[in-house]
Amino acid sequence: MGNTEFKWYEKASGKKLRKPENIEKLKLKGEVKKAEKNNKASAEKSFHKKNFSQTLTDSKILSLFNTEKIPAESKAVLENFGKIVSDTEKLSLKQQTLLPEKIKQLSHLLTDDRGDRRLGYMNDASFVTAYINYFQWWNLVRLVNLFSNLPAESFPVEDGDSCLDIGSGPLTIPISLWLARPELRTKKITFYCMDLSQNILAAGEEIFYSICAKTIKNGQQPWKIVRIKGTGGTQLRTKPVFIACGNVLNERAQNSQKEGDFLSKKFTEEIISYFDKDDNSRTKTVLIVEPGDPHSARLVSLMRSALIKRDFLPLSPCPHYLPCPMEGRTKNCPDRKWCNFAFSTENSPASLLKLSEKSKLKKDRAVLSFVLAQKKSVIKTDEENKKTPDLQNSFFLRVASDLIHLPEMHTAGYYCCTNIGLVLAINKSRRKIKNGDLICSAPPKDIKGLSTDKKTGALIIEI
Repeated sequence: MGNTEFKWYEKASGKKLRKPENIEKLKLKGEVKKAEKNNKASAEKSFHKKNFSQTLTDSKILSLFNTEKIPAESKAVLENFGKIVSDTEKLSLKQQTLLPEKIKQLSHLLTDDRGDRRLGYMNDASFVTAYINYFQWWNLVRLVNLFSNLPAESFPVEDGDSCLDIGSGPLTIPISLWLARPELRTKKITFYCMDLSQNILAAGEEIFYSICAKTIKNGQQPWKIVRIKGTGGTQLRTKPVFIACGNVLNERAQNSQKEGDFLSKKFTEEIISYFDKDDNSRTKTVLIVEPGDPHSARLVSLMRSALIKRDFLPLSPCPHYLPCPMEGRTKNCPDRKWCNFAFSTENSPASLLKLSEKSKLKKDRAVLSFVLAQKKSVIKTDEENKKTPDLQNSFFLRVASDLIHLPEMHTAGYYCCTNIGLVLAINKSRRKIKNGDLICSAPPKDIKGLSTDKKTGALIIEI
């Protein structure tokens, strides 16, 4: 038996003799896989460099809620949203009088009476009216502010593209995007809006086109809206490049007996199944937005982790793609901090604040939890990487709290998310810092020697 043949027991096990040219192909295949793995790691390293490079040229602090970035015509829409809704709904005097009480009832149903909430509760016309006149208005205030301040590459949508909004309700996310990102108004986009309630979708579509009519410029055309009755997993013929889930996953989780770990993986697989898995020429974007309460924030953190495992890297708010240092409360860690961001409502529409008082739902802060993640289409070349600023000596912090007074230390600081975990940042530079800000600072010199916060275990640093 020659050296190129197998022994009888090797043949019996199914082992086959490969031709020399096939061996070379296998070697090449292995090298390609290794190169792809290295390229992916390189892409991940440069992903946030591109995202945060503007911090070196524009400012040392980037706000998450800078109202000056909201277009003027969009501010006018937010201020007069109540009148826009009134013109489309044409409520009777009696309905207007009963509205604050209906808003209060719906608030209880969405919070402390969740167990009594039935599936498809938004098919009730009175609840639809209450939701649009109050809850959608507040959601627009939150999301338009947020979307106006997200990085430029957050919504890479082109002419002819499709977008999917799961749990769309009265089209809050499409309306928010239209108001917050005027550069998208020039795009010929089809928005597939999915919800169990056709009533609320129809009402939202009417409001959307009414707002478009007030903000369209230079021959622009409104996006095409396609209403779909269903929820996550409902079949869709087209392949979107952008998928959003706003205030819907927490409701689905509340109606399930499954644990958050299981649900986050299930929801993630549902979402990414809508993308074209064979098309790597386009960036695919997922946006998850939920209320800033502990349970919803915990789910967002779990979704972030599940998305990263499927190669969707967090673009915002995370300053890194390492494990989340604010992953929220669990049975074993009931006091752990959860990731949420807030801004004051003092500059919110006067009519909305007045309606809040009438409904006995006074709101001082607008709060949310979110993650925007992308699967990039093209790995940057070495030449492109040379154009990226060197951020090796920079350190990014995302502020995740209001100012915290520290009497024992005779100072004040902020909890921040960083790539070394949760930190308590002492503002030695006395810069004006707000909840949600992204800060570029010099990295700590001796991480091992840093003190820790007694309450949370966060590392204490100075910025």
